[in-house]
Amino acid sequence: MLIIGIRLFFWGSQLSQAVRWAKCGYAGPFTQKKGMRFITVFFVIPVIPISGVMHLAECQRCKTRYQANASQPVLQETQIGRQS
Repeated sequence: MLIIGIRLFFWGSQLSQAVRWAKCGYAGPFTQKKGMRFITVFFVIPVIPISGVMHLAECQRCKTRYQANASQPVLQETQIGRQS
């Protein structure tokens, strides 16, 4: 029996410019990350990528992730769900 699912995997992180986060009010640098959605086996082993590379910005305090444009580091309004 195979159990399949979908998961967002992240890699790379670097600190970037300081911004004020709307959700928690923290004013400080954000962490830039890249991520990709995969179909997984047993919700752990990535098997097939189902999205392109996404550029994300993560608040260091509350860990909320926002989608960022790769060419412009300005944050967009769409919020990416928190997954660890």
